[in-house]
Amino acid sequence: MAVEEASVVLVSDTSGSMAAEDVEPTRLDAARAAAETFLEGVPDGVRVGLVGFSSVPHTTLAPTLDRETVKVTLASLAADGGTATGDALAAALDTIEAQETTGRRPPSAIVLLSDGATTEGRDPVQAAREARRQNVPVYTVSLGTPDGVVPGRLGGVIPVPPDPETMRRIAEVSGGKSFTAEDADELDGIYRDLGRQVGSKPEQREMTAGFAGAGLVLLLASLALATRWRRPL
Repeated sequence: MAVEEASVVLVSDTSGSMAAEDVEPTRLDAARAAAETFLEGVPDGVRVGLVGFSSVPHTTLAPTLDRETVKVTLASLAADGGTATGDALAAALDTIEAQETTGRRPPSAIVLLSDGATTEGRDPVQAAREARRQNVPVYTVSLGTPDGVVPGRLGGVIPVPPDPETMRRIAEVSGGKSFTAEDADELDGIYRDLGRQVGSKPEQREMTAGFAGAGLVLLLASLALATRWRRPL
């Protein structure tokens, strides 16, 4: 099997806090732009899926080679509601499992981008344990700054700081890696390099999901040196 047959599911938080403008123009706009950069650089043979979530996973696109469909789906995302990270990870795993044919599933990974603590649904760390059991590493990016705010419904502002500790735990439990991004350039960097490098080298032997995850670990480690990333404490 060639590495190009791998699948990556982008899991994007679209909760109300993603409307914060501490990442210009907004957190969600920056996330959308970075995902589009990923699509432009990812090898043609890598399937890309998408899960958009807020209080529930409201948008699910199975991994596909059709980049335009992914772009159109990204453009439809809007910021509103709470944060059901665990349910979104479960939905991403379901889309990956559905690809399995004749007892074989392509190497797969999840890239989770979120800015806040889970407020609804199942425990995301428990979902991460299930991802580990299925050999699907979850790579997390905690987006935003501690000073981020959104307008309150009754006036004033509501603080919406990111939750890098939970994101770090999700990545750790699943066998992935976790990073933080405080501006659009940092966020764009991970997606650009991930799209350019993941699945770009063919393998002569069958590549397992664990091997695919190891490749992503090396990729993200190189990004930590090449861009202005801060590891969560």
